[in-house]
Amino acid sequence: MTKRVLMFPGQGSQKVGMAADLTEQVQELTAGLAFDVPEIMAQDEARLNLTQYTQPAIVSHSAALFSEFRGDFDYTIGHSLGEYAALVASGVLKPEDAVKIVAKRGALMASAFPEGVGSMAAVLGLTLEEVEAICHEISTEDAVIEPANINCPGQIVVSGHKTKIDELVTNGKSLGAKRVLPLNVSGPFHSSMMQVIADEFSDYIDQFDFSDAKVPVIQNVSASPETAADTIKEQLIRQLYSPVRFEQSVRNLMDAGVSEFVEVGPGKVLGGLVKKISRDVTITSIETLEDIEGWNK
Repeated sequence: MTKRVLMFPGQGSQKVGMAADLTEQVQELTAGLAFDVPEIMAQDEARLNLTQYTQPAIVSHSAALFSEFRGDFDYTIGHSLGEYAALVASGVLKPEDAVKIVAKRGALMASAFPEGVGSMAAVLGLTLEEVEAICHEISTEDAVIEPANINCPGQIVVSGHKTKIDELVTNGKSLGAKRVLPLNVSGPFHSSMMQVIADEFSDYIDQFDFSDAKVPVIQNVSASPETAADTIKEQLIRQLYSPVRFEQSVRNLMDAGVSEFVEVGPGKVLGGLVKKISRDVTITSIETLEDIEGWNK
């Protein structure tokens, strides 16, 4: 029997005009925030691309879309930030709580380091083992670079001190990479450097209710299905400074019998990654109310 997973995107999927058909739902989900998310989505590209605004924008879009979804599913998964929308779909978090949590998460991540201290880059054409070896070779005691997003074969994002990211961008081809592309981000996300915000984030999320998952969520840290609220919460904290193991998560889902991958939220980034992992699965993108209505028929 075919099994289905719902996938929820992370940062990088935002765009001006997103969720234009879901303004009322997004407004309701983000009412507790100090800024107008629908207004930013509609016309303020500069702010939309800032981490502290990107995160609640994407999660509120995904959660609003999911609220209209009709259909069964066996697992949920999100890429980094998208894990919070996955937790909404799995019944772990209330959608309005997830939005508040990611607004805090985004603010902490944005303010963790002064501008220019940390960065990220996409390494193309190397295996994880090769990227790990390069990171080990060029890291020093005072400046680290580490795998951060293990997305699909030949695409691994690294994160760390900007000096080391710049060094890898400059020397990547000589180190064997097909290309190394710097990313337009403001910090060293999913690297050990982000441990500096872990305690404050942990204290903040303690005020929210986490329920056991009604549908297993594949968490980024373990790449495995989790249902226990305490485990899920603990891994959300670790996710701040640990790699996103997306490729392994997808392979584990396929091993568990999943052949249908449905992306819910802005963009089609995750569907593209899944295609690079396997051509033997079905991939569907749900980005608008029209998509939802077509699905629900």
